[in-house]
Amino acid sequence: MTKVFISYSHDSDAHREFVRGISDRLRKEGLDCLIDLYVNGFPPEGWQRWMENQIEAADFVLLVCTETYLRRYRGQETDGGRGVTFEGVVISQTLYDHYYRNTKFIPLIPTHGSLDHVPLTLKSYSRYYLPSDYDKLYRVLTGQAEYIAPPLGEIRSMPAANGHVPTFIHSDRLPTVKGGFFGRTAELQLLNNAWSGTTPTTTVETQNLASLPTPPTTNTTTRIIQFIAPGGTGKTKLLRHWLDHTADIPVLIAWSFYSQGSSEDKQTSATPFFSHAFAKLGSTRERFASEEDKGDHLAELLHGKRYVLVLDGLEPLQHGGAAMRGELKDKAIRQLLRQLARHPCGLCIITTRIALHELSDRDAPTVIRHDLQNLTVADGIQLLQSLGVTGSAAELGKAVGEYGGHALALSLLGNVLRLRHQGDVRKRDTLKALVKAKGNQDSRHAFKVMQAYAEWFAGEPELALLHLLGLFDHPIGQEVLQMLWDAQIPHLTAGIDEDEWLEAIASLREEHHLLSQHDGGGDLDCHPLIREYFGGQLQTQQPQAWQQAHERLYEYYKALPEKELPDTLEEMQPLFSAVAHGCAAGLHQQALEEVYWPRIKRKKEGFIVKKLGAFSDDLATVAHFFTTPWHTPAAGLGEAEKAVLLNWAGFGLRALGRLREALEPMQASVEMRVKQEEWKAAAANASNLSELRLTLGDVAQAVESGARSSRYADQSGDMFQRMGKRTTHADALHQAGDTAAALALFREAEQLQQERQPAYPRLYSLQGFRYCDLLLAQGSTAEVLERAEYSIEIAKQNRWLLDIALDQLTLGRAHLQQALLSPSPASRERGQGGEGLHWLEQAVAGLRAYGSLQHLPRGLLARAALHRHTRNFARARQDLQEVFDIADGSGMRLHLTDYHLEMARLLVAESLAPSPLAGEGWEGGNSCEAADPAYHIEAAAKLINETGYHRRDKELLELQQAIAN
Repeated sequence: MTKVFISYSHDSDAHREFVRGISDRLRKEGLDCLIDLYVNGFPPEGWQRWMENQIEAADFVLLVCTETYLRRYRGQETDGGRGVTFEGVVISQTLYDHYYRNTKFIPLIPTHGSLDHVPLTLKSYSRYYLPSDYDKLYRVLTGQAEYIAPPLGEIRSMPAANGHVPTFIHSDRLPTVKGGFFGRTAELQLLNNAWSGTTPTTTVETQNLASLPTPPTTNTTTRIIQFIAPGGTGKTKLLRHWLDHTADIPVLIAWSFYSQGSSEDKQTSATPFFSHAFAKLGSTRERFASEEDKGDHLAELLHGKRYVLVLDGLEPLQHGGAAMRGELKDKAIRQLLRQLARHPCGLCIITTRIALHELSDRDAPTVIRHDLQNLTVADGIQLLQSLGVTGSAAELGKAVGEYGGHALALSLLGNVLRLRHQGDVRKRDTLKALVKAKGNQDSRHAFKVMQAYAEWFAGEPELALLHLLGLFDHPIGQEVLQMLWDAQIPHLTAGIDEDEWLEAIASLREEHHLLSQHDGGGDLDCHPLIREYFGGQLQTQQPQAWQQAHERLYEYYKALPEKELPDTLEEMQPLFSAVAHGCAAGLHQQALEEVYWPRIKRKKEGFIVKKLGAFSDDLATVAHFFTTPWHTPAAGLGEAEKAVLLNWAGFGLRALGRLREALEPMQASVEMRVKQEEWKAAAANASNLSELRLTLGDVAQAVESGARSSRYADQSGDMFQRMGKRTTHADALHQAGDTAAALALFREAEQLQQERQPAYPRLYSLQGFRYCDLLLAQGSTAEVLERAEYSIEIAKQNRWLLDIALDQLTLGRAHLQQALLSPSPASRERGQGGEGLHWLEQAVAGLRAYGSLQHLPRGLLARAALHRHTRNFARARQDLQEVFDIADGSGMRLHLTDYHLEMARLLVAESLAPSPLAGEGWEGGNSCEAADPAYHIEAAAKLINETGYHRRDKELLELQQAIAN
């Protein structure tokens, strides 16, 4: 208890009552304040020693300064009491002994006092005028600051005036991980070797480096390390320990994607990471032509710097499940890693539960995959002992074995044993088996201990807080938790005293180590497995509380943006959260009608994809409307909305190159619309399905879906659908090699267009692009140029981003074709290097800006052909490499066929143009076969046979004959 002593002079009865009033009030408000008036008679030790003892024992001594007090303090008054004179000697001597470092003596100035009455030795310290400054004084005496300093943020990087960024950048968003660190010597050595520029010679696809305590080294540079392990194995703690003990990192950007979700089927976005990284590296760029452009830009910013980039917990951005291969969902991250795999200056460290398919053998030896194992028995014993667990080595080792050496499970077990059972390892048998065993073996071990915590905290604020954190899949600010507490939700936050709430936060963080600090300590976070367990418990055991909490969060985030219609992805983030919480509350229809459709999609404008090109963010939001992505929309939605959402999901998946995933929702959407006899929507959805099947290389099925879309369009009676869906069917027939049937359908479609819009008698937009593609194959170059110029004017008037880019692609191909057919060298040069290149450059940029992968390879293939003709072979290979990366990674078999055909033509052209650089820099394969035209011709022939892509039969035959000759 804080002790206070008041030193004052007995100026008058009124002054004595004033001083006693101060003392009485301090005592009533919890402070042990003493004055001489409380002593009955006199103290046994005498007044002099009593005063000395009180000054020495007090935490604070208050000096009530008046004119009389100052004279007596100085010893200038011989009349009256000598108490103040003696106290003045003691106070001055104490200050002298402590070199005038004052933490005890506080001058008070009463109403009739003055600053001039404060003793000289105390004038340099704070003084308080009473009674007006009483609250300020009380804060000092009780240690309650009027203003609490906010947590320290990160140093903001600012570009220099000459465009350079600081050479030292340190941004660490990795969570703080409590507890000791044990073992992992091989992993630490691996990181040290990689950072110093050396790597183990046998580390590519190494499964367990523990068997290599002193790995041999080579001069090969490691650029990316993947640590693969289940949740709770200790991946983050390993990185935390290494970063804390590695001092020579000029540029560090460490980011945790665990904060965006732990479940494999959850969707998330990398946008916050890129925004943060750009700011730290001094970039002021706001607009990007495509998602890949973001990845390229970050790689450019890192180029030339000695950096460590940590991507912790990347699995929310990966495809889970055995049918997939851990492919990245996010195009920007995918492009970034492609660039960094070839980056000479830095080290990228990834932790994830699923190995990244994109980082394959083709990147060896710059990429290392390391499977992180659970703790050894010896390290597990050390971990338990560090947590205060006692017992024989045999018992401790047995406990480690029972919990599989799982780091998180052992940490939770150690805390329970220490806090509940005096650390006795034998008492672990008091933990009950899981009521419902779920998850993998490691997560079940952790859940078993969490179940014990849930029973321990039953009815306590700590359990309510853990349940609240289970509402989120990311760190949460205390202001949001405060909002939920203020809502007083029954069975969750109702009836919890504010002090108990704050104590619960401190208890879970400091005593039980279940909470972690995040982002400078301002946000609350816990391990994803802890969120998963307690969130599931709240949802199943208190479903009404779960729903009410998410409803509150829905309203909170819905109202958070300053603009009703946010213009950027950053401004739109609260709306994404609103949809997530609204759907979690079961308000799927409401979230769709109030937030997603009017404010994110902006209705038919399609703002988020057509203007922002944010297909991944859009798909992440659409996922919330599904019970199981991507085939079971939420039950609370109307049948029409379910069909629309299935189509949106398929459209987004196709745009992101996730073609096989897109098939099921697109097919389901078509069948639902047919069942509902919504023929217009059925025609549109069947057309999308035909395009998807064509891109996948299922040409026969694409023709069938195209025919269905045309039939449904006729049933709808809608002239636009009847015209447009005939071109879908015609395009599929064209790729199948049935040119005559395709041409007949295109002409029929154009007749319908003339009837529908007499002022625009020719096909335009995507429909016109398809027709021009066929006409170019027939050599009708002049007609195509005329049609494309007509079409692009319409597209520009309507600001149709995709249509403008497709028309530019048509113009570029037509100018190139015209140049190749021209007898004039000047015309050929103008068509290839001038008009042709101009339009194709614009087309590729426009297709990137649109953000959908399915069309981009068309532009890259056309530009690669132009570069081949102008003998710019390096640029041609660069474009073809990107086509291969897109087509091979996503299953676009028609584009992959075109890649092999164009690659064969390029290799032949290089062989006919002798140059010491011919063929140098090719990265399109893993063997010398990739540089052999015959290899690519054979691959193309195989794909044509498998897909039915007979449009290319003639080109294949020409190449086969050229090689044979």
